[in-house]
Amino acid sequence: MHTTGTVASDEHSRTDVAHYQPTPRRRIGLVDRRTAQTAARRASALVLVAVVALLCLPPVYFVIDAALSGSGLGFRQMLQDRTLGRTVQITITLALGAVVISTVLGIVLAWGAQGLSRRNRWLGHIPLIPLVMPALAAVTGFGYLLNPSIGFGNLLLRKIMFWSGAETGPFDVNTVPFILIVTATLLTSFVYLFIRSALAQLDQGIYDAAAASGASPTRAFFTVILPMLRPAIVYSSLTVMLLALGQFAVPLFLGRQENLNVLSTAMYVSMSASPPNIPLAAAYGLPIVVAGIVFLVIQRVVLRDQDRFASTGTKGAARSLNKSGWLSHTALIVYGLVAVAAPIVSVAIVAFQPYWSKDIVISEFTFDNFRSVFANPRLVDAIGNTAVYSLSASAIAVPLGYLCAKVLYRRRQQRVIASIVDVLVSMSLGIPAVIFGVGFLLAFTHGPLNLYGRGAGLVAVYVVVTLPFITRMVLVGMVNLGDNLIEAGAACGGPLWRRILTLELPMLRPALGNAIAICLILTAQEFGASILVRSTQTQVMSTVLYDQFANGSNSQVAVMAFLMCAITGIGVLLALLFGRQSSPKES
Repeated sequence: MHTTGTVASDEHSRTDVAHYQPTPRRRIGLVDRRTAQTAARRASALVLVAVVALLCLPPVYFVIDAALSGSGLGFRQMLQDRTLGRTVQITITLALGAVVISTVLGIVLAWGAQGLSRRNRWLGHIPLIPLVMPALAAVTGFGYLLNPSIGFGNLLLRKIMFWSGAETGPFDVNTVPFILIVTATLLTSFVYLFIRSALAQLDQGIYDAAAASGASPTRAFFTVILPMLRPAIVYSSLTVMLLALGQFAVPLFLGRQENLNVLSTAMYVSMSASPPNIPLAAAYGLPIVVAGIVFLVIQRVVLRDQDRFASTGTKGAARSLNKSGWLSHTALIVYGLVAVAAPIVSVAIVAFQPYWSKDIVISEFTFDNFRSVFANPRLVDAIGNTAVYSLSASAIAVPLGYLCAKVLYRRRQQRVIASIVDVLVSMSLGIPAVIFGVGFLLAFTHGPLNLYGRGAGLVAVYVVVTLPFITRMVLVGMVNLGDNLIEAGAACGGPLWRRILTLELPMLRPALGNAIAICLILTAQEFGASILVRSTQTQVMSTVLYDQFANGSNSQVAVMAFLMCAITGIGVLLALLFGRQSSPKES
């Protein structure tokens, strides 16, 4: 019996071993599958890096190469320019002045908007309108408003104030102070956007603790609120500095009549010469490239440890930190009138007038200017090109930005690749579009990738210019979404492509809609790179508007600016409707 029991026990053990033999094989298969997935993920990330690098690096390389070619010929020519000192002075004045004015104004407006009541909350959207409004429309509007002789604003001031005896003035938009004011006014929206978002995340308890300690509201604001806003202030002010250093449209439209140049317009003048002076243009642009890279490094160092500025507790309660009074309401309304209403109304008046005149007679308004624009095949083609190139760039940039955001979101899994993607994507933030235009012109006008005179060239430029904004916007959506539902789909055995199509993309629809909207905004009104990359066959609305401005066709300039506002507004509205997420129905 003992022997029989032993034999039975051995047979039972062998049966158990045989029963559990497949388990190691399944585990090995699972490991192999995970290894294959990791290898495929890394390979696709490397392909993404190659694509982004091909778009972003050649323009920068060719600008640097052209600036240093010929033993520094471009720099020698630049140093021999007698107006170089004045050009550098105006560039620095505009950059520093724009940072100071826009940062202060953006903080004041954001603090006032944070305490608006529910009934007046619509006032908080006013400072965001310049982000949607085409910059060229605003600039031309300010030109019609503050022209020293027949500007509508100057005419009104000469009628109602003590300048009644003067024939010109009191303001002249074609001067450095007003170029600075216009630049800072338009850039205030960027600061407002960052500060308003940061205020919404502050912890009510910290402010209450300061108030309980006897601090006045003013003291609590300067000693508690502002230090907590440091990351947003640093990020927004450095972004404004980069944008102001490469500012192109405002000084070109308002300063060229008085020969007021900044480095970017001097660069454009050198490229517009016959023949183009490429080394000189690159030499003018190289300081901006270096400054952009330096500011990006500073931004990363300053904001490296953001946990110091994090607060814990009740989020979203910051609305009660401040109760806006009549002063905040007045500031928001005045900003809306000056930055939005006044220039757009001026553009509309000139567009409907038979010709630009100081006499505004509504009964004489006509659509003749619109008819002349739509009767001009070149202008109609520019409108069509703008729509086609903007949609094409969106179709490329949004998926590419999604993939870049995916790599950045999975930074812990691929730190080196994610860091490379982050640097490449951020490059166009620190380098103005006009320099990318010169770089694209040098990089892609010869060899197998000859894109000059083709719409693909403009589309490629637009993709690079919009990629950092799209990537950041989608990345924020991914962070807010989290991994729970995606991991649940993986646990249920769903393949990667199905999880992306059925879970992730539908839930990211609001972020993707916003990304499409910002892409349409930036591409429809992009001017700095378009003016250099365009050809006679690839004109867009912004370049045609400038050509009409240079020819003195004010009525057609106003019509094109008016149409840019309308087309941009319609595109943004459709994109936001696409990204609108319906609220779940209550059962």
